[in-house]
Amino acid sequence: MKKLNLILIILGIVILNQKSFANDNKNVTGTWKVAVTDAPNQYVNSSFIVSEVNGGLTGKVVFEDGQELKVPDIQFSKDIIQFIVNIEGSDIKVSGKVENSKITGKVEAPDGVLDMIAVREQ
Repeated sequence: MKKLNLILIILGIVILNQKSFANDNKNVTGTWKVAVTDAPNQYVNSSFIVSEVNGGLTGKVVFEDGQELKVPDIQFSKDIIQFIVNIEGSDIKVSGKVENSKITGKVEAPDGVLDMIAVREQ
């Protein structure tokens, strides 16, 4: 009986650990208001809309002038979001840490690395 209890306790710990490391796409889906303060004026403010499709994440970036850019593949693991968006022919790498209703991260542009902050709208 003691062996059975020990096995059940160990099994419970393993299941809880797997669940805590599992990705919850709900932490990142929705609309985010993004600010990249050192970017060129037309790219400083935008919205980032993330959707879950068939277990994967896709999205789009919408700038204040109405320009929309598709983000077909978003990676989200261990509270880190990463994606590439093509702006004016350049692949821009974006990565950030998701904490509660905020993403803080970096944007790797041809002119250098810029700081990014995003706040959840919805």
